[in-house]
Amino acid sequence: MNLKLHHLGLALILASLPMHTLQAASAPASTEKVRVLAALPITHGLAEQLLAGSQVELQRAAPANIPGPRQISYFGGRGAASLDKLARQADAVIALRSIWAEDPLYPMARRSNIRVVEIDAARPVDGALPGIATQQAGSDDELSGQPWLSISNMGRMADVIAADLVRLAPADAQRIESNLATLKQRLLKLNAGSEQALAKVDNVTVGSLSERLDYLLTGLNLDLLPLEIPEARQWPSDALQALSTTLEENDVALVLHHTQPPKEVVDAIKAGGSQLLVIDEQNQDPVAALERDVQLIVKALQ
Repeated sequence: MNLKLHHLGLALILASLPMHTLQAASAPASTEKVRVLAALPITHGLAEQLLAGSQVELQRAAPANIPGPRQISYFGGRGAASLDKLARQADAVIALRSIWAEDPLYPMARRSNIRVVEIDAARPVDGALPGIATQQAGSDDELSGQPWLSISNMGRMADVIAADLVRLAPADAQRIESNLATLKQRLLKLNAGSEQALAKVDNVTVGSLSERLDYLLTGLNLDLLPLEIPEARQWPSDALQALSTTLEENDVALVLHHTQPPKEVVDAIKAGGSQLLVIDEQNQDPVAALERDVQLIVKALQ
């Protein structure tokens, strides 16, 4: 009986402790620096924000100018030796295998270090936190759609990464949690500000010529009109006319693309009574990039 009471008392005490205190108590004491690898701009960018001012060493496993699909051949070729060296000293890698099944970082790193831990930034491996919302249920290739351009999804990804980083580096828990709070506050402010501004806009019907921007636009609760894009990405005259007609008939205020389209497409957009906005990609703080993108869209619609 006394033993049971002792166990119950201990459980109550542990339940009252802060999460980072429990994690610190259960983590083995170590003076070695925690090392984490990331390869994609979004995973590296969020981790960099969360680890600012901490003792955790974040290392970029692939050059920033190598996009995800090309990292497969990079790690299997000229980047193999570099990854092998980094992985041997790494404690964890941050990847996106739950939404991009071909993400090579963790499998390749594991070949060099059987003990390396996988942090899936989109959906926790242990299911401890909810993952991001995706538009294609069950899809294992959402990378090109960039679901982190949704404000809520970016916040969830930050939560997921931070939760595992705290467990890996309990000594830096307070710093990581503080950085997470700052990041989430920026996203909350961005969401509230965009909602307030867009509520005053009469026409929020938009079209996109790029699948990379769908999450960004739907995340802002804009009326996204599907546009017919030629499979070969070549625009014959009948396709251009159809584009203009669709834009005019649906009173589309804004058409977006991630790159500057050909002049004939720009002219077709103008002929349909819409304006074009190009949202180019930048390798920088992902929250700052999202803030910039949202501000550009809001300004264009006002």
